Order: sequence, then structure tokens, then C-alpha cells
Amino acid sequence: MIRRTRKRKNGNIWVAYYYDGRDEDGRRREIPLGNDLDIAKVEWAKLDRKAIPKITRLMGQLFDRYERDVIPGKKPRTQKDNLAELKQLRKAFDDAPMELITPQVLAQYRDRRTGKVRANREIALLSHIFNMAREWGITDRPNPATGIRKNKETPRDFYAGPAIWDAVYNHATSELRDAMDLGYLTGQRPADVLATRATDVVDGFLQFAQGKTTKKIEDTS
Repeated sequence: MIRRTRKRKNGNIWVAYYYDGRDEDGRRREIPLGNDLDIAKVEWAKLDRKAIPKITRLMGQLFDRYERDVIPGKKPRTQKDNLAELKQLRKAFDDAPMELITPQVLAQYRDRRTGKVRANREIALLSHIFNMAREWGITDRPNPATGIRKNKETPRDFYAGPAIWDAVYNHATSELRDAMDLGYLTGQRPADVLATRATDVVDGFLQFAQGKTTKKIEDTS
């Protein structure tokens, strides 16, 4: 097998693998095997009539592809959260073979993680990473994160009662008062309230394009 490299104009290195073979007339012929070394080894073995090598993929390789191909398509806040979660996952699993990640291993990670709520988010991200790996054809194993029990979370219970509401409202600028009124009447997320414009009122309905779900809703409050 031959490895070819080429430096692109942007500085990145292009890599591809080829089978060094012969055609029917005995002339040398290079057969493309692709850019993935593990897959190239499999294709090489088929052409050379050798036993197909078992592919051992490390979690770090899967993390790299997810960070490159999936995270950039998410909302900025979600990207930030995912990168922080991925940083923690890399500490534990970067050098681990995918085949060794089992529900028991993830349960141990959950129990040993000091940030209990963060552990829930990290396992949820890992679950999506495994689902993407299945879509990419990297693995056909069941998702090991499916059914993993989450740590108990205490929901936020703070409520701004009349005293706090009035104290802020009475000293607020007109823009902040408008935002407070809009949030109170519609129950929308603060980010969606702040993104609202007068042009969002159509035929007497206030239309919201929710930033988190991208779902459009109408409010008549």
C-alpha cells in the first residue's frame, strides 16, 4: 500500500492511500483506497487476498470527527457547552477503543464524576456521538449510553415575587420594562424575548422563532 500526501494552498495536508497493483497486462496500476487508513487496510486486504484486519478505532478519532463535522452546525451556546463537555470526555476516553465502551463503563464514569449535573450532559453528548458513529457506518454496535441512569438534578426553584419584580421594574429603563412585560405575558425564553422586533407582529399575532428549537409560534397575549 502506498501513502500519498500533498500540501494544499490553505496549509492542510491531503492524504490518500493506494494499492500498488498490476492490471491484466501486467502493467503497474495504483488503485485508490480512500483517505481513511483503517478502511484502506480493509480494501488492501481484499485486493491482496489477505485476512481482513480488525479495525480498532479510538474514541479520540470519533471525538475529532464529531467536533469537526457536527458541532459547528449547532447554535453558538450549544457549541460552547459541547466543547466543554467534550473536553471532559476526552480526559476519560480519548485513548479508549470504541469496542470497550460499555454501559458499565459509562455508569462508572457517571458515579466518579464530581460534577453530577455535568456528568448527565456529558453522557447525553456521548450518546449523540455514538448515534452519529452508527450513521457514519463506523460501528453497528448498540449505543452503550442508551438507558444509562442519570444523576438526580434539583430544578431551579427561584421565583421573582412582587417585591423583587417591582424593585427592578421601578428602576429599569423603558427597554428593560418592555422586555420584562413581554417575557411575563408570553412566557418565552429571555433570549427569544430580546430578539423580538415590532415587525414580528403580523395580523395581530406576535410571532416567535424560538432560538433553541427554531419552532415558530404565535402569541395573542
